[in-house]
Amino acid sequence: MSDSHQLRLRRKRNLSRHLREAALVIKGAASTSHPIMAHIIPIRRCNLTCTYCNEYDDYSKPVPLDTMKHRVDLLGRLKTSIITLSGGEPLLHPELDEVIQHIRSVGSMAGLITNGYFLMPDRIQRLNDAGLDYLQISIDNVMPDEVSKKSLKVLDKKLQMLSEHAHFHVNINSVLGGGIHNPEDALTVGRRAMELGFTSTVGIIHDGDGQLRPLGAREREVFLEMKGFERSTGRA
Repeated sequence: MSDSHQLRLRRKRNLSRHLREAALVIKGAASTSHPIMAHIIPIRRCNLTCTYCNEYDDYSKPVPLDTMKHRVDLLGRLKTSIITLSGGEPLLHPELDEVIQHIRSVGSMAGLITNGYFLMPDRIQRLNDAGLDYLQISIDNVMPDEVSKKSLKVLDKKLQMLSEHAHFHVNINSVLGGGIHNPEDALTVGRRAMELGFTSTVGIIHDGDGQLRPLGAREREVFLEMKGFERSTGRA
C-alpha cells in the first residue's frame, strides 16, 4: 500500500473518529444517564511481570468470545460511550479483533491498553481493520530494569511501526512512582511520543502492595512538566 493511500485512509479514519467524538460530547451534554467509559478484561494472562502490577497472572485462559460479546452487549444497552480493553495483556486474546468489531457494532468507541510487545505491522493493520479507535501504551522507563521491561529502548521500534501504520489514535503514557528509579525518564518518553505524532500523558502508579506513595520534589516537578505536554497535545 502506497504512503499516499495510507495517509488518505488515516485522514478518513481520523475524521470519522472526530465526528463520533463530537456526537458523544453532544449526547453527554444532553443526557447524563449513561456511562462514559467502561474497562473490560478479555484475558488476565500477561507476557510481562512488572513488579508494581497485581492485575495479571501467567496461566489464565482467554475469556470466551461469546462471554465477551455478551458483556459488550450489556454495555451497549447502557449506551456506554467508550469501551476499553485491558488486562493482563489483551493482545494475547486470540479473538480480540472480533471483540473490537463487536464494540463498534453496538455504537461504542473502542479502546485498547497494551504493553505493545506484540505489535507488528500486520497486527496493527488487523487493529485498523477491526475499527480500533484508541490505543495506549504505558512506558515506564528508558532502559529496562528489575521493576519493568516496558522501556523506551525495547518499545521504540513498536512506536515507529505505530507511527507508520496505525489509523487509530495513539497515546503514550509515562509513569511516576511505584519504584520507578529515574523520574527524568518520563520526560524522555513524553518527548519521543510527541516527536512521533502521538499524544502524551503521565500517571502515578502504585507499588507492589497496591499503595500510592507521595511523590518526591523532583517527581512533582516532572509531573507538572508532563501535564504541560498533555495540554500541548490536546489532552489536558
